[in-house]
Amino acid sequence: MISTLPELAQYIRQTVPDPKSIMNMKANEKVGGVMFIWHGVEFIVKPSMHTFEVRGYNLYITGISTLLQVVLMRRNQNEKVLESALETINEAEDLIRVKDQGQAGVRLLASVRDTLGKMVGK
Repeated sequence: MISTLPELAQYIRQTVPDPKSIMNMKANEKVGGVMFIWHGVEFIVKPSMHTFEVRGYNLYITGISTLLQVVLMRRNQNEKVLESALETINEAEDLIRVKDQGQAGVRLLASVRDTLGKMVGK
């Protein structure tokens, strides 16, 4: 979960396609988001990942802001799924080590395998 604007700025740089095209990125505490120009379009991204195009003093939901929001949110969702999968694998390992709980651990591992398989299309 992203809790600070500097973390959000770093996340944007890591996630946005063609990050070298990002210009004038700055955390703006007053508006509660990170502002930047990408491919000639000015954006603001809130910690909730809501993304708006900035024109003057107005915010707009446009096609490009919506697409950028989807890119940012998708990576965030994938990270949460992988984090949950790792926690479940750890639980399964603990169960396997306990006498008479090995089968429950194997079932947990199978559920993680199935979830990850769906993510990659298998």
